Amino acid sequence: MKFRSSDTLIYLSSILFLIFFVYFSIKFLEKKPLEIINFLDSDIHEDFEVEITNNLNDINNYLKEYLFIESYILNRRNNEINIKINLNEPFAINYITKEVIFYDNIKASLNYFRVSYLNDIDLIDISKKSLHINKYLIENYKTLSSYFDIKQIEYIDDRRYNLVLSDGKIIMLPKVIDSKLLYFIENNIDLIEKNTNYEHFLDLRNFHNKTIRLK
Repeated sequence: MKFRSSDTLIYLSSILFLIFFVYFSIKFLEKKPLEIINFLDSDIHEDFEVEITNNLNDINNYLKEYLFIESYILNRRNNEINIKINLNEPFAINYITKEVIFYDNIKASLNYFRVSYLNDIDLIDISKKSLHINKYLIENYKTLSSYFDIKQIEYIDDRRYNLVLSDGKIIMLPKVIDSKLLYFIENNIDLIEKNTNYEHFLDLRNFHNKTIRLK
């Protein structure tokens, strides 16, 4: 009988301790304000926002690993935290490799970004491996896009590019995209468009020999 009374006392003491623990834990949480975390004008995916939130105490070192993030701003006010993530400028999106390619050749998985952000990237990379932006393309792409309505781009043999236009025509570029090529296009594209009815491709790879092919 004595043994049973002792067991009962221990049991009741444990229950009482648990009740007190729960009570004071609730009181502590009621007094401690919950932090509200806002991502402002966010282009990053909600899952990535959660990961960043879980690493706020070491956010500098954490975000350094994500090279597609240009900068961030974090402001604290009382129990509210506002975070603004600035991304590098995207160049193209590749749905085969499931990557975004940025102008500085940094590549990142589509999983890091919101669908709305991905849908706003107009140029589609159709290379089997995500394209590499060489110095010729980075320096002259904007000029090329003023001549052609470019919708897709493909990196060929790790050395040159094909441009796919909105009407499906393919422009085959040479390896070297320089002022000579741009001058040739500027002075001949209207003539080519008006006097030929090419439907499939315009091959400019040997333009410097005054030889172009079209079909």
